[in-house]
Amino acid sequence: MEPHYPVHYQKLESHQYWYVSVGKRNVIKCVQFSILDAHSKVYNLSLMDMDVDLNRLSDNAITDNGDTLRILKTVAFCVGEFLNIEENAKVYFVGNSAARNRLYRMYTYNYQYLWDELFLCECDKKSDVEFGFYFTKK
Repeated sequence: MEPHYPVHYQKLESHQYWYVSVGKRNVIKCVQFSILDAHSKVYNLSLMDMDVDLNRLSDNAITDNGDTLRILKTVAFCVGEFLNIEENAKVYFVGNSAARNRLYRMYTYNYQYLWDELFLCECDKKSDVEFGFYFTKK
């Protein structure tokens, strides 16, 4: 089984983990953790692609690069690394559409073994199509 992609950590105003997705094409990707609530130490996790034409990150891209499992392993690795840096933090993750929420929910449950030993994952269901996930270190 393939390992996660190699990542480059960068801390600016947020914590960013950069890597290249290799599949049908090479895509620069970023897992970013931004503070939502400083008092409770809740961070938002964003999965983004670099739009090289506009020279900016986008969370609306549909990559479909054929490397989903390796991407999930990379995201799980980044969450684990981030939770080692930010003690007692909680990571919140939600899709930006109903379709992405369904996809993320499916991947979260089907591939839970990727992070089950490292951290807890709780689902925050607001409705049938609106929900998010919280990750905390075990």
